[in-house]
Amino acid sequence: MGEFVGIDPSRAEQLIREMEGGKDVLGRTRHGLEAAIAEAGASWTGPPGVAAMHQSWAFFDDTQRDLKWRMDTLKQMVPTSGNGLLTVFLPFDSEAEAARQGKADARPITEALKRHEIENSVETWRKVTAATAATKEKLKDPTYAAALLTALGPDTFRALFMHWMKDKGPAMDRGIPVGLLQQGRETLGPLAEAYANAERAGRLGAEWRGKFLESTQPGVLTALIAMSKPSDRLLNQVASRVLGRPLAADFPTSPNWNLHALVEAYDANPQALQTWLADNKDAAGWLLHPQRARLSGVAEAKLAGALDKALNPSAGTADVRDRAWFNIIRGVGAENSPWVGGSWGVIDDSPISETLAKNVAPYLDQLARGQSKRDSPELEVAFPASPWDTLAPDDASRFMGGLMQDKDAAKILMKASQDYTLSLDIGRFRPFGDEAIQDQYTYRAALAGGAANLMLAGSTYAEWTDDEYADWLATVALLPVAWLSNKYWPIQDANVATARDAGMDEAKDGLKGAITDYFDKKTPATAEDVAKRIVERQAEWVNSSLNEHGQKPLTEAQQNEVRMAFRGRVYDALVKALEQRGG
Repeated sequence: MGEFVGIDPSRAEQLIREMEGGKDVLGRTRHGLEAAIAEAGASWTGPPGVAAMHQSWAFFDDTQRDLKWRMDTLKQMVPTSGNGLLTVFLPFDSEAEAARQGKADARPITEALKRHEIENSVETWRKVTAATAATKEKLKDPTYAAALLTALGPDTFRALFMHWMKDKGPAMDRGIPVGLLQQGRETLGPLAEAYANAERAGRLGAEWRGKFLESTQPGVLTALIAMSKPSDRLLNQVASRVLGRPLAADFPTSPNWNLHALVEAYDANPQALQTWLADNKDAAGWLLHPQRARLSGVAEAKLAGALDKALNPSAGTADVRDRAWFNIIRGVGAENSPWVGGSWGVIDDSPISETLAKNVAPYLDQLARGQSKRDSPELEVAFPASPWDTLAPDDASRFMGGLMQDKDAAKILMKASQDYTLSLDIGRFRPFGDEAIQDQYTYRAALAGGAANLMLAGSTYAEWTDDEYADWLATVALLPVAWLSNKYWPIQDANVATARDAGMDEAKDGLKGAITDYFDKKTPATAEDVAKRIVERQAEWVNSSLNEHGQKPLTEAQQNEVRMAFRGRVYDALVKALEQRGG
């Protein structure tokens, strides 16, 4: 039994495609030519061809099937296909032999299980595991694995795992602890590998792909994942089945190990996690519920690490990563999101929040554009691209707010928003002058205002002291001013630059004082009054900076236009932030 084989994977795949093309040509031609030959009868002058056509099609089909079987087995046996000739020792001489042996090896497993169901002894269970162990060296052949599973049937296959788990507490619902999983790998591990190998090769029947996943207990499914190397498809199907249940199903009467198994699998295969988050619009809400990890007993740092591998700016493919982030922002920021204002408590000191905050920076531009589109619907050049144009600005704000409940995450977001605003390089464009230059100024100012509004709206959910929040608010309020000071009037002289920075600090302190007085009820000023003062201070700073650095000052009319521009960009968000915090 067994055969040494050498295959160049890329050439074999090409040959399989070429044979499929040949079958297609013969298939389209054969019926018409057969009919023509039959109609011509004795007058047909060509050589006998119908049998040759059938033989040619059958040759292509048989050869293609045999080559595909070899390729499927090779992929299971060699971690990466690579280039050039790959050589392996196949467990079987042919696909037919593999199928016969798989069917034959299922029989002793089934018989041993029946005996165990009657006697229920250690000895009868040992015979079950001995029968499963006999399959171990043959499982790399997906035809063998599929035949073994087909002969067992889903009910017997499931029963094997349920018998093993029945004395392990609520394992069928909540999963298996790590230590016990290792024991399972030594006993039922071969069956888990058989399922994963056959599924990866596309050789499982419909009953295994649908009904089996839907009707099998979550703990059994996560045990299958933990004991094998599942395909991306299988891993994501199990994640949807297990995490798609109501969160109440995971309330702890004992640790929930299902999430642990899934996180371990996704940590080893972050591309699958990225795909799951991108393709399933509900996945982010299921996985990132603020109490999911804490209720299950899974270390948040482990989940955060898997998310970082799947969502960082260089992870996977850009299109899939973008769709994953879109679903995350919409899911976490949805109305009535448990991340914001729910009954689940404050999400502070969370590595998950910090991981999301760290990796969302590349999307601040699209989120700022969404805010700008709402506030400047006539400025089409600043509109977000698809699919971000369908994201509600309030969802983006709530997403930021959910993360900002963690102070470290809030600091990360603040730095990212500052970097984004400075990257716009608005200072190259004077507010008034050449029409094309002014258009660029307006465009970039709209995006800067959108970023400020995003942060202001999100910050209303932050769990900070009034003093911390006032400092944050003053900093965000000065974002549209800071880029003018740092970009449009760059100063090489260190002493002059220090004076400029001191002026910015003085401006910030003044705004912070006004905000703190409002929070402490030390002033009769309303939120509108404080917001108006902030806007006026922004406009004053522009003119004083022009004057201090030898630039042509703005006229009163131009000052008014700048003030109104700032008002349109941030005033409403400032008022809302002040009212919600100080109300």
